[in-house]
Amino acid sequence: MKIAFVGAGAMGGSFGGLLSVAGHDVSLIDTWADHVAAINDSGLQVDGALGEHRVSCPAATVPRDGERADVAIVFTDANNTRAGAETAKGLIGADGFAITFQNGIGNVETLQSVIGADRVLGGSSMCSAATLGPGHVSLTHMGLTKLGEFDGTESARAKSLAAALEDAGFKVALAPDIMGVIWQKFVVNCGANAIAATTGLRPAEFVRVPEIDAFQDRVLDEVMAVIDAKGIALPDPDIVARIKAGCRAKLNRPSMLQHVTAGRRTEIEALNVALVREAKALGIATPYNDSLVALLKGRELAQIRAVHEPDLDYEAWEARIAAGEEE
Repeated sequence: MKIAFVGAGAMGGSFGGLLSVAGHDVSLIDTWADHVAAINDSGLQVDGALGEHRVSCPAATVPRDGERADVAIVFTDANNTRAGAETAKGLIGADGFAITFQNGIGNVETLQSVIGADRVLGGSSMCSAATLGPGHVSLTHMGLTKLGEFDGTESARAKSLAAALEDAGFKVALAPDIMGVIWQKFVVNCGANAIAATTGLRPAEFVRVPEIDAFQDRVLDEVMAVIDAKGIALPDPDIVARIKAGCRAKLNRPSMLQHVTAGRRTEIEALNVALVREAKALGIATPYNDSLVALLKGRELAQIRAVHEPDLDYEAWEARIAAGEEE
């Protein structure tokens, strides 16, 4: 199976590298030039839950002229979904299909609007991964990966991709209601990721702070109010209890915490911001999610400046404000 990954960071790199180890024809596309160069120079280092591998597979910042794939797997962050969709469209030609395993909501609809509804599958993975440096990724947790057609059928293409992922060692299941699965992961991410990113604490740390533990309860209350109002049937009817139990047991670094630490823009727009937007349309108040979004955006900006503008001259900035040169 010829598989192209659009986005080859922590998750895309881990999935792509392990599929290559399993014998599939994999290509990696990522906008991080240093990462691409390292992969082409020395191979992709993949370690973690499925062992250590040095993988030789082609990588590029843009697809090669005429490159085609049976499937394009979109693993960009949610801020770059439309650009990823455009890249995927060119890769799959007239006969291939695309699938997204991204966090958040709205990604499926973006791919469908660019590529066509009948050429897009949905996916969701409870695996987690980390980027350890250019050309080096780690699959830090092996969870269940689900995928499926939006009409609930078990198509040949869905079965073929599921079999390929199983070849690579992933735990995979076909989902008859993949949109419900996507929304369930959305609930999980809304309930934990931004809290970790804002506080700098890992899940098992922040739930042991009584005030943050109670704050998380209110955030989840608002998320579930939207789920109920929209009539979405989640696969796990007791998902909130599972989130709370999972947080108490896990000391992983959620992707949003990794992004903030690295001074990168987070995926908050596809998570809690999207939740607030959905709630507003339904007339549901979300004061806790509103607060979380505001604080996360402040934390995000502070860390971006700390990483990328360490020499920012605040005194000169203040002087420009005093002189009326800036608002």
